[in-house]
Amino acid sequence: MFDEKKYKTKTYVHFDHRVNINTVKSYVTDREKISVHSFLPLIQYNISFDKFNQTKYINKEPDFLDTKIRDIKYAGHLDNHIYKYYSEMIQNDFYNKWCVENGLDNCILAYRNNKNGKSNINFAAEVISNIVNMDEAYILVGDFTTYFDNISHSQLKKYIQELLEVERLPADWFNIFQSVTKFGYFEKDLLDVIFGNTKDLKRKGQSSYFTQLSEFRKFKKQNKEKLHSNKTGIGIPQGTAISATFANIYALNFDRDVNEIASLYKGIYRRYSDDFILIFPKKSFPNIEAFFRVENKIRTIANEEKIEIQESKTCKFEYSNETMYNLDESKKDHLDYLGFIFDGKSVQLRGKGTYKFYRKAKKLILKAKKTKEKKDLEVLPYRKAIYQLYTDLGIRDGHGNYISYAIRSQKIFDEISPKTKNLMMNQMKHRKKFIEKKLGVRLNFKVYK
Repeated sequence: MFDEKKYKTKTYVHFDHRVNINTVKSYVTDREKISVHSFLPLIQYNISFDKFNQTKYINKEPDFLDTKIRDIKYAGHLDNHIYKYYSEMIQNDFYNKWCVENGLDNCILAYRNNKNGKSNINFAAEVISNIVNMDEAYILVGDFTTYFDNISHSQLKKYIQELLEVERLPADWFNIFQSVTKFGYFEKDLLDVIFGNTKDLKRKGQSSYFTQLSEFRKFKKQNKEKLHSNKTGIGIPQGTAISATFANIYALNFDRDVNEIASLYKGIYRRYSDDFILIFPKKSFPNIEAFFRVENKIRTIANEEKIEIQESKTCKFEYSNETMYNLDESKKDHLDYLGFIFDGKSVQLRGKGTYKFYRKAKKLILKAKKTKEKKDLEVLPYRKAIYQLYTDLGIRDGHGNYISYAIRSQKIFDEISPKTKNLMMNQMKHRKKFIEKKLGVRLNFKVYK
């Protein structure tokens, strides 16, 4: 079944023009045409994330640790519709069925098209509720090292073939596979220098760097030394509509084998992209050494599947007497999972989220005041943005913001994990006073509690 609602026309600038799925549906679904389709190079840019020490909560400023750089590569408009169609096809017809047959449908959480209505909030609440309901538990959390960058092409191809139940990839699938593994790309910084910033291009009404593809082919020929290509035999781009599905497929055997270990000890296995967690009843093990041996078994499985588990992010916990104990560091600690902090009794939003909310609000209000003074304006500029992003008015006008995320988190945790003390709205209780203080005015609206 082809669901047009899933194929959104994106607004980003690329080498081709924006295209509505209804105008190219017959092309996208034609396997013969896709077999010989020429995919455009991707466009690459970096996103940076500040990492903080999560032991500080609520509105206190957390300790800055370092900056994480994420490499993003995005496809042309038509290409991404093709990737989306093939991603939906392999999930609906093969991957989802495989997960059900192998008892993994509830274990693999991210990038699934059959988890509609559920988010990281639901998944985190379910995991934490499971821990509490065990009374005493052992917990193992881990993380794949630069997962997308380390995916073996030969192994990925083998697993796609197994899923499709073919000895050789059909021509259309082979072309898709080649485009995602032996991808080429131009750096966005280079394109910004040559063509101007994409924001400026959008203001001018441009949806593409070129009027027609013949101009792009000329540009590509003239700049072939600046066209990067992946010839390493490993790695897929993070950013196309099929990349995450391929990443899930790559972990087929890892997921199945690790879940078998979880089942053996009456435990639970969950994986969200490159983060995984196992929860076991403490009584399933004769001693703590037996639990420690589980980690070694999982590392062995990962090595066999050419997946590297990040040493620094692997943690073992014991949950007992409403307390989380870090077994690696022999101290009381908290579980940091999918944006939430659990200390054994209470659950909070991850510290950096609330900190960034207040920091960004303060920054925007300061910018507005400086602009008002500099331009001698009668009223404060950026009021709409301030109210939409940093007050409860942003909830009422349908935009949604971090406050609505906190409200949703509180509601879902109260429903799914009623035994924990859920403090999301407690973290946000001073939000109106904070904004009023920074603006220097009283705001006439009630806040959600």
